[in-house]
Amino acid sequence: MQLQVLMPIPTTFRQCLACEALSASAVGDLARQEMIQEYPAEFLEEFDRLMRWVNELSLRFGPALQVRVVDPQSLEGLWKCLRYGVRRYPTFILPGGRKVVGWDWDALEQELRKATGQ
Repeated sequence: MQLQVLMPIPTTFRQCLACEALSASAVGDLARQEMIQEYPAEFLEEFDRLMRWVNELSLRFGPALQVRVVDPQSLEGLWKCLRYGVRRYPTFILPGGRKVVGWDWDALEQELRKATGQ
């Protein structure tokens, strides 16, 4: 089962592997750290919170659950926002178009349990 998460993510975290390798050699880790530090603390805290949730979901549901984070500022993200009527972040999109909006762990876990038959 795939869970899609629509939420803005720091630019340095959304590069493909080839771009990542090029960035590391051209820009270097120090410059990347400086770029990350330029984001508002609240933005980085929310991203960190999302990553903790993704890790916890992976532990609870195992390999049956695939989580995909999509930045709404990308073309794919814009399309998904329009398609699913997303206006707030994070929005968790489950199979069948069901969605959980915001930081409601209990609602998300309940919907995932329904979807996986647990």
